[in-house]
Amino acid sequence: MIRLGHLDDARTVLEQARDSDADGEAFDQLDDRLEQAALAENEAPSQDQMQELMNLHNQGQLVNALDQAEKLIQQYPKTFVVWNILGAASKGLGNLAEASKAFKKVTELNPNYADGFNNLGVVLTDQGKLDEAVEVLKKALNQA
Repeated sequence: MIRLGHLDDARTVLEQARDSDADGEAFDQLDDRLEQAALAENEAPSQDQMQELMNLHNQGQLVNALDQAEKLIQQYPKTFVVWNILGAASKGLGNLAEASKAFKKVTELNPNYADGFNNLGVVLTDQGKLDEAVEVLKKALNQA
């Protein structure tokens, strides 16, 4: 098992093996796994980046949280938690249309995340879209 924190060590071992004319299916598989692990490592913000974003939101610095979330989404478009914070900051700033888009993205990226459906339902209610809100809130309850 390749742990994400040790990718550089694994790459070094693989390079040394290749330099020694080692070859074969096992090395090709290791090469593929290293590539997949590197991609996975780059698909989500670091713990520090996420903590900074959550701190901004929790401290009520919604404009800064919104800006930071938008930057992170450019780098990590599949991280549903960042989309969720983007939606919360947008709602807090009164931009319900953007909040709705963000929360819809959360539910697309993680259809098992009840909070995403709940947040979307709240925004739809605020927009007066009660029929849609009821359907979305039912999904939230089914996920809980």
